[in-house]
Amino acid sequence: MTKAHVPPQAAGNKGDVISTTVRVIDRERTNGRPKTGGMWLRGLCRDCNGLAGAHYDRAYGDFAVRLMTYASARSHLFLPVPDPSPPVSVAPGRVARSVLIGMFATTPHLREMFPGLARDLRELRPHITMPDGATLRMALYPSRSTRLASMSYGMRVLTRRQHYNVFSEIYFRPLAWTLSPSDDRLDDSELGESAIKMWPVVDQWLQYGDDVTALDLRDESPRV
Repeated sequence: MTKAHVPPQAAGNKGDVISTTVRVIDRERTNGRPKTGGMWLRGLCRDCNGLAGAHYDRAYGDFAVRLMTYASARSHLFLPVPDPSPPVSVAPGRVARSVLIGMFATTPHLREMFPGLARDLRELRPHITMPDGATLRMALYPSRSTRLASMSYGMRVLTRRQHYNVFSEIYFRPLAWTLSPSDDRLDDSELGESAIKMWPVVDQWLQYGDDVTALDLRDESPRV
């Protein structure tokens, strides 16, 4: 397995970015030693890691740079649902593929759960359909705190019942992504009034091939 940066280094995930591993054992939370060099893990073979770097990661980095102005102007998670989405261009197919390949690194079990998706990504299929049972969501995320997580599920029963269920999640300014069950009841008290279930679904981005390099985000962010 090779060293896969998630999100890609082209998005700024390198150099002086400080990361640490969080472990929870017997309800005790501990942090590993902080280290510079970005968020990365050994979850991809050389071929798959190189696939993302050669074809998709630059598009992700370009998209992140265009969004940075809008993310820095806000102090909380911004969903492109109640407000107009930022007027920036995006290569939707390339960006979504970069994200998903990174998520396969965070959660290797996805290869067993969605073998068709893994095969389509590996074979550079120009049009990919998100498999039943999974949904890719996106939001703008201005915070400088980062988070990279594998499969997790949680439920709060006090005050009001809340569920949080994801296969993978990536929080790295200016974007946050979740891959979640398509029939989920996502919610997260950390986000205040902005429930994760309101994040726009971007599954349709996989229908675009590498030849689509500049679409207006305002046309590609569906309203919930």
